[in-house]
Amino acid sequence: MNRKFSLGVCISLIAVACAVTFVLTMNLSLDLYNQKIAGVEQREVIYAKMQDIDSYTRSNFLEAIDQERLTNGVMSGYMSGLGDPKSRYITDTEFYEMQQHMRGRIITAGARVVRNENGYIRVVEVYDGSSAKLLGVEVEDIITHINNTPVLEIGAESAIKLLSGDRGTRVILTIQRAGEERRFTLIRQDIEIITAKGIRHEDIGFIKISGFSENTGEQFESVLNEMVDNEVKGLIIDLRGTTGCLIAPQRQILDRLLPRCTAAVAEYRYGRIDNIIEITSETHFSIPITLITDGGTGEGGELLAAALKDFAGAQIVGMTTKGDSVFTTVKTLGDGSAVQLSVMRVRSGGGTSFDDDGIKPDFSVETMTQETDLENLEQTLDLQIRKAFEITETRIQ
Repeated sequence: MNRKFSLGVCISLIAVACAVTFVLTMNLSLDLYNQKIAGVEQREVIYAKMQDIDSYTRSNFLEAIDQERLTNGVMSGYMSGLGDPKSRYITDTEFYEMQQHMRGRIITAGARVVRNENGYIRVVEVYDGSSAKLLGVEVEDIITHINNTPVLEIGAESAIKLLSGDRGTRVILTIQRAGEERRFTLIRQDIEIITAKGIRHEDIGFIKISGFSENTGEQFESVLNEMVDNEVKGLIIDLRGTTGCLIAPQRQILDRLLPRCTAAVAEYRYGRIDNIIEITSETHFSIPITLITDGGTGEGGELLAAALKDFAGAQIVGMTTKGDSVFTTVKTLGDGSAVQLSVMRVRSGGGTSFDDDGIKPDFSVETMTQETDLENLEQTLDLQIRKAFEITETRIQ
């Protein structure tokens, strides 16, 4: 009798659960449907208004309309209207350069540049091994002419394109530096962008990760393997200023340093949760790990710090991180341009979130100097690096 009653209760509970699931699913579906209908109506309003503005402008605007500039402005304005500083429209020129940096290999005269406020282009990075580096081009140099043509005449966007081209070809730059004019004849080269480099100092390995491209994981593994062969007993990873949203290199790095775990979890629109980095390897590099962070450590840099803290017991030296857990994705458009859109909020699978407040260091250390010469670690004045070595040596002992 009791068995029959229990079976009946179970069947009733299953029926109730099915009914509740059905109701919740229907409500969610109705919400999505209503949002889509509202979205269609709102788009019609936007298109109608844009058509009115465009028709009036083309009939009455005093000057000739630059169609490319107008299109870029409209697209940028739409993305700006989202109110999200990370979501943006990317022109075809910008996206071409972005793709090269994402691949980690670029054909260039050796300098990364941006448009400055005066319409010229300014050098923001000079790549190691490039002709620009060898001939003495420096960060903050202002490029005024390319191939003897004024940048203001051809426009900054077109001028930036001219720095790229066929491998082995020449480009002539006229540069202003401290009031003096200089000319450089550079060779366009295939340059690998190094985003993970390291050195061994006694029993401790030191790796600097400056960002994430498709080959960052391979570069990290190459450096780490050399350190394993040399039997280092501790590892320092410098994540200061490290940002980027590419998941694949982050997975590759964590796969070498973590045991089996769900290293990273993402939350998407409508509350959907998904595991985005699963570590399945049975073997990992298990030694004391110390991380160095600062206020510029964001996105993927913070995710590495959070996961290594949760699952590898890493200790953190430096300053509180940026607090930027929103990851973006890039969609290519038909004309070679693209849109970058915020699509998910990420956290460590161990529970450490770095949204807004960032990750606080275990040892708070400020420094006036950030060491860039890895060969100079023994004499460095970088107080955060010195503290990281001190902590790692203590943990080894």
